Amino acid sequence: MSPTAPPVSRSAIDRLGSIGVPTKRDEAWRYAPHRKLAELVFGPSQGSIDELGFDLDERLPSLDGPRIVIVNGVVDQERSSFITGAVAGAGVSLTPLAGASSDLVATQFERAGDDVTDAYLALNLAYSTDGVVIEIADGVRPEVPIHVVTVVVPGSTAAATNMWCSAVSIHVGTGSSATVVETRLGDGDDVGGSSALTSVHLGDDATFEHVVVQDLRATQVHLGRVEVTLGERSTLRTRSFNLGASYGRLEYHIELAGEGAVADMSGLFSGVGEQTLDQQITVVHLAKNGTSRQSFRGVLDDASVGVFNGGIDVCPGADGTDAEQSNDNLLLSNRAEVNTQPRLEILADEVACKHGATVGQLDDTALYYLRSRGIAADDARRLLIRGFADQVVDDVGIDAVRSWISHRLGHDDD
Repeated sequence: MSPTAPPVSRSAIDRLGSIGVPTKRDEAWRYAPHRKLAELVFGPSQGSIDELGFDLDERLPSLDGPRIVIVNGVVDQERSSFITGAVAGAGVSLTPLAGASSDLVATQFERAGDDVTDAYLALNLAYSTDGVVIEIADGVRPEVPIHVVTVVVPGSTAAATNMWCSAVSIHVGTGSSATVVETRLGDGDDVGGSSALTSVHLGDDATFEHVVVQDLRATQVHLGRVEVTLGERSTLRTRSFNLGASYGRLEYHIELAGEGAVADMSGLFSGVGEQTLDQQITVVHLAKNGTSRQSFRGVLDDASVGVFNGGIDVCPGADGTDAEQSNDNLLLSNRAEVNTQPRLEILADEVACKHGATVGQLDDTALYYLRSRGIAADDARRLLIRGFADQVVDDVGIDAVRSWISHRLGHDDD
């Protein structure tokens, strides 16, 4: 039996009727596969399944902390650990979203009227009937990361739904710190996928590290959105890895709402075949003396397509803002393509902002240098690719996650 939808879902359903589906005329969706998206069927969560077509532990980094597994939009109690709905440690609470009625959840997922302008966000709000609520009390600093695993198996039920939605609500209290890793996987060869919404609120002087790994099957679609609101002097550190799916979309909306907040963001998208990997980044400086850094790298092979649409918005009153953004891309094939658009809008005084983008191929001089020292051509090529990509991988602060990503990229075989 499906969980009861939270009250916010009903308002999102009402809003759906007045929102048009994005088209190529919408800048944020210009390079999306609109015909494929139109074939997806969203609906209420149908529940977990008995068997997966792979060993879950073999597809995940080995972490010591609690693990919450969400299968086809529903928390899987048997595959999860440390998910009892009670306190999972001093000052740490993990609770399934289904049936949650706390003011915190309503605050983070409520959307009023015209605030929802994206049909796919409205669909997630409408059909995310389960997920997890993570609450870190004031002054608490858990020593182990919390692992949220989302698995989709589109062909596992007889229902028409093939696009499963889930939501994660995270609140880090004043003076607290936490680390959350989200791994998003797919199973089977059926067309479908997942829509995942993560909403984070950081209290004053809080520190939050967030790692997202998207690794769905090549027949599937992933629509991911992360929303973060930062309090005064809080620090956000995000690392994203967009690797799987036929169309993998990771969207970030970051608001530096408190004075002195810091957002440090980096990501890697690595495409092969005919993948399209889409990064949509918006960082909004609302308060004084905020600092933000964006550094995203793309590695595109075969006929894959990379998209980076990154914006920095400095609002009136956000004086003293210090913001930087970069997007560097490596094309490994004449058929590969990247579309990059860094954006900057400044409506405040005394700010320091800069942005830039590069697109290139492997350096022939560097290849010649390696070959001249007896390194085979294929090995030289791999070394250069690894050197480019590992500037993001090496920045992951969790050893097990960093090793797992290196293995997934084939870098540990060099």
